[in-house]
Amino acid sequence: MGIPPKVIQAFYRLNHNSYKVEDAGPMTPATSTVVRSAPGFIPSRAPALAMHSGFLVNAYGFFLIVGTSVQWLSLQPPGTTLGPPSFVQGLIIRLVEGVYLAVFGVILAIGGFVWLQRERRGAAGGGYQPSGRWRHLLAYGAVTMIAIAAIVSAAPSPHRTLMFVSSDFRLQTLPGDRPYENYFMSRPFFAFEGEALFPEFSVTWTDNQTGAVVQRDGLVTAWVTAPSEFPHPMPFGNGNLAPADGTYVLWVQYTLCETPATPPCSNYTALVTGDLMIATQGAYVPVQLALGAAGSLLMAIALVQSVRGNRRTTSR
Repeated sequence: MGIPPKVIQAFYRLNHNSYKVEDAGPMTPATSTVVRSAPGFIPSRAPALAMHSGFLVNAYGFFLIVGTSVQWLSLQPPGTTLGPPSFVQGLIIRLVEGVYLAVFGVILAIGGFVWLQRERRGAAGGGYQPSGRWRHLLAYGAVTMIAIAAIVSAAPSPHRTLMFVSSDFRLQTLPGDRPYENYFMSRPFFAFEGEALFPEFSVTWTDNQTGAVVQRDGLVTAWVTAPSEFPHPMPFGNGNLAPADGTYVLWVQYTLCETPATPPCSNYTALVTGDLMIATQGAYVPVQLALGAAGSLLMAIALVQSVRGNRRTTSR
């Protein structure tokens, strides 16, 4: 009895397929096939954003340092005065802000760069996996905080304004070069240590008989002192700094006549009006330092966790 033709054909097909399987070679894991067929390494957005943002913040901080230094050097040639104390304080604060931002920018840029390098090495070794979402959120938070610290440096200083009317002043005569100098002394007001004081006042003279305005002086010199002190004329009067928390008064110089009783001032009435702006120029420095330190810490945590995650992936 012979073997049916259908059985012979089935046996031939089975034997032929087994040869194809052997020629195909050893099977490769699915993960390895995916890695090798990847079109190339695509960097994660979070570390790339951190690196580029760090470069920008560092450049801005460096610009503040260089620009402020050049401005400062150009204002003090031999034989000249630098300016009001408030102006000097503003230059110092700008330099401090520049140093802080440059440091925070370097931390952000280095953190993003190292993170990208770790990912690139992991991809080259075939064990790379994208970092977890929460690590990316940490990097985004770091970028946001340091960016806010940079933006705050361009914001105007917080300030308050005190309004003064003519009834807030009384005339004071003090020994001086003529031999007496006349000032209008204001009511007391309170200021905190380090606050910058910017008085803006004007003096108006009116005729006692007609009430007409005789002269209006909008560029007057004013000083700020403690109530127990007298004004000390300097090349600049505006832009004082409060040396300590306490009460202060304003002195506005009276310059139209030798004395109020000297004609024609004896027939005039002088009125002083204006406002005093009190600015806290260094208010944002602690805020910038806190934001920058917090952002740097977040970046460090994200970088460390990313390195640990890549190590665990490689060990598998």
